[in-house]
Amino acid sequence: MVEQGSLALVGSLKDVIGLPADVTAVRGKSLGDTEVLALCRYSRLVRVSLAGCSEITDKALEAVSRLGHLEQLDLSLCNQITDRGVSYLSRVSALRSLNLNWCYSVGDAGLAALEKCKTLETVTLWSCEKITDAGVVSLARLPSLKQLDLPEFARVTDRGILELSEHAASLQHLRLSNLSGLTDEGLAALAESKQLRTLSIEECPKVSAAGITALRAALPSCEIRYS
Repeated sequence: MVEQGSLALVGSLKDVIGLPADVTAVRGKSLGDTEVLALCRYSRLVRVSLAGCSEITDKALEAVSRLGHLEQLDLSLCNQITDRGVSYLSRVSALRSLNLNWCYSVGDAGLAALEKCKTLETVTLWSCEKITDAGVVSLARLPSLKQLDLPEFARVTDRGILELSEHAASLQHLRLSNLSGLTDEGLAALAESKQLRTLSIEECPKVSAAGITALRAALPSCEIRYS
């Protein structure tokens, strides 16, 4: 085991067992379900990164869901995780940040379960291409949602963006990339989201420069990045 910044880096079961009893932040490297189940004995964990631990499955997340103090969880590149695993996370009452980037099997059903996470502030979903407007509708109902990175090449359309504008009253940072179903009409709905501080729109073919200009005029306090 080595220390990496404020995170304890563990790469084996021996490392997990050797953690101090009061550890609160851990980064796993090449861990599997067995190691994660052992890791979850440390009930004080607040931050857990399992990024790149591609061998873990939903079984590991069932154990993670019992960490009552967990606030930040990074599951990027854990591509065996499915909606069932994500649904376990709805039990984590303190969860504020969830990274599901490149979890290719996560879809709308998993996001529907996350509606129960009333403290969830940040959700990132790069490359979760199964997600549709239905999943965005679920996320829009998270009362504390401040930052959302939607998956590129997903079937997210104007309807999903309209739901965000109508219901995600706390949303401050939004990323939209390679969404072929997004048009100027959907983008215009965000004009009502006066709380937005940053908006990134990348490679959305039906969004025009004129639509961006109109939105910038409606949201002068929002930094809008367009490419």
